[in-house]
Amino acid sequence: MSELSFRPCRAQDADAAVPLIYSSGPGAFDYVFCDRSKQQARDFLHHAFVRGDSEFGYRQHIAAVIDGEVVAVGAVRNSNQNLRFTIAALRDIVRFYSPLAAARVVVRGLRTEMVISPPKKDAGVIYHLGVAEAIRGRGIGGALMAELLRRVQQHEFSVAALDVAATNPRAKALYERLGFTAQRTTQSSLRSAFGQVVDHTYMELPLATQLPE
Repeated sequence: MSELSFRPCRAQDADAAVPLIYSSGPGAFDYVFCDRSKQQARDFLHHAFVRGDSEFGYRQHIAAVIDGEVVAVGAVRNSNQNLRFTIAALRDIVRFYSPLAAARVVVRGLRTEMVISPPKKDAGVIYHLGVAEAIRGRGIGGALMAELLRRVQQHEFSVAALDVAATNPRAKALYERLGFTAQRTTQSSLRSAFGQVVDHTYMELPLATQLPE
C-alpha cells in the first residue's frame, strides 16, 4: 500500500469525504436529516460540508490520503465550539430545508443530543470517523485515530472522548485497544420512517499519560 498522509479537508473534497462522514452514523443521520426522502441526509451533509462553518463543515475535518485520494476522514471538536456550531448548523438547516421541515429537523437533532451528547468541558471529542470500505482492516482507522489523538493532545485537553454505536462493535474494539474505556451507554428509542438512532456508548481516554503508538 502506498504511503498514508494526513491533511485538512477542503471544500472540493466533498464528493469523497461526505460518504465517509455519512458512513460513521447512517442511521442517526437519516433519522435527523431525512424529512421527505432517503437521500436528504447525504445531500444536507454535502451542503454543510462545503459551507464549512458547522461541525459538519470541511474546516473541522481531517483527511487521510493515499495517492492523492481521500480514503478516510475524521474530526475533533470541543465544548468551546458548541454555541458557534449550533448557530452554524441552524443556519445551514434553514437554508437547506423549507421552514416546517427545518423545524422538524431541529427537533429531531435535539432529541438525538440526548443520546449523543455535545462535548463536555476539557474534552476533545473525536467524531465522524469513516474509512473507505474497500480498505478497511488495513490499519487506516487506527492510523487516523492516532493522528486525531495527537491533535487532541496538542490542544492540551485532559481527555479524549467519543461515542460509538452499539451496532459498531469493530470500532469499539479499536477504541478499547487504544485505551478508551466505556463511561456510560445511553439507550435510544428514536426512530423515524427513514432512520434510527441506536444505543450509543460514551468512551474516554485520559491524556495525562503517553498515547499508544
